[in-house]
This record gives sequence, structure tokens and C-alpha cells, in this order.
Amino acid sequence: MTLGRLEKWRPEEESEIAYYKRLLRKSPKQHSLLDLLAAAFFRQADYKEAIHCWQKLLRKGTVKDKFRVFMKIAHSYEHIGEIEHAYHYYGKAVKANSRNLNALGKWGQMAYILENYDDALASFETITKRESYNEIAWHNLGLTNYNLGFQEEAIRCLETSLTFDDENADTWYTLATIYTENYLLDKALFALEQALTLDSELKETARDEQSFHSLMDLSLFKYMIQV
Repeated sequence: MTLGRLEKWRPEEESEIAYYKRLLRKSPKQHSLLDLLAAAFFRQADYKEAIHCWQKLLRKGTVKDKFRVFMKIAHSYEHIGEIEHAYHYYGKAVKANSRNLNALGKWGQMAYILENYDDALASFETITKRESYNEIAWHNLGLTNYNLGFQEEAIRCLETSLTFDDENADTWYTLATIYTENYLLDKALFALEQALTLDSELKETARDEQSFHSLMDLSLFKYMIQV
């Protein structure tokens, strides 16, 4: 006699999480069920339980696609604001697949948030070398260079970003602040005008921007920040 049909999850009978938990109790050595259970927790935004399941899966030593699991864990940690752990697992993902620019970019972003600017620089420099048209990486590289004190390089990177996307208000605004700090006032006013045209809500930010102190008395600046 046959063994019957494959058992499948029926949402009308039990939750997806309860279903996978039940299968794991029946077949605890079926490690792939941990992956499915983790994904179910993730979809329910229960990121801590998802992390627990994926970490348990890694400890079993049977994971073929470690890169994917590292990315899932890192993403989960990012969701709950545990940036140091997210940075750690994005780093493990990069080591597992150094060609994946998404992982490299996320690792760089976490490093930047943690003020680990050396790792952020390494990340964004690598991305711009592999994808010279990546305006986001150029923008992020500009911010990183600025925080490292390399203002001329920061300006070059941000200007390069705008050659690929000249409608990014944040990039124009950031350039305006750096231009002002370097007493390039004409360029600063032009960049600020572009930023405020693209996003008028930045006027409130510009009013309190310390970097614009040297612009405060200029009539054009006063006109631009009017609501």
C-alpha cells in the first residue's frame, strides 16, 4: 500500500508556525524545517525567534547556502535595531560571497552607523570600482570620506553621484553643507537651491543647519528658506 499523500500546511487548520513546529517534533533531524520555521517567524516580524532558528540551523552544520542564512540573520538584527550584530552577520555574508554587492553595501552601511568609517570606506570604494555608475555607493562614499576628514574627496564623490542621479535632494543638500564649510559659497547656494527645489521640506532643516552659518546674512539664502 502507498503511504498516502505529502502533508501540506493548511492555513485554515493551524498557523504556519504551529505547523512547522509540529513537523519538527515529529522529525527533529529534518533540519530544513528549521529554515522554514525561521522564515515563518520572519514573515510574522518575530525577528528574535527567526534569528534563534537560523542560528540553531547553522550550529547543525548542514547548511549548504550559508550566505543566504547569514543575510537573513543580519536583516533580522537590523530590523530590531541591533546594529552591531547586523554588522557582524553582514560581514560573515561578505566573506561567504565577496562578489555580492548587496551584502557588501549593507555591511558598509552598518559600519557607517557604528562610526567604523574604515570598513565603510572599504565597502563603498569596492562597490564604486565594480559599479562605477552606482550613485548610492558614490553618495555613501562621499559621506564616509567627509567623516574621515577628506573633504575634497567627499565633494568629488558626491558630485560623481549627481552625474548619475541629479534629482537626489539629500546629495545636493549634503554638497551644499560641505561647500559652505569650505567657503565655496556660490556653489553652496546653487546646490542648496537644487535641494530645496527637489524637497521643500528641507527648508526647515536648512534654517537650523550650523554649516550654513556663513550664509545666514545673504539675502538669497533668506529668500530660499522662506516657507
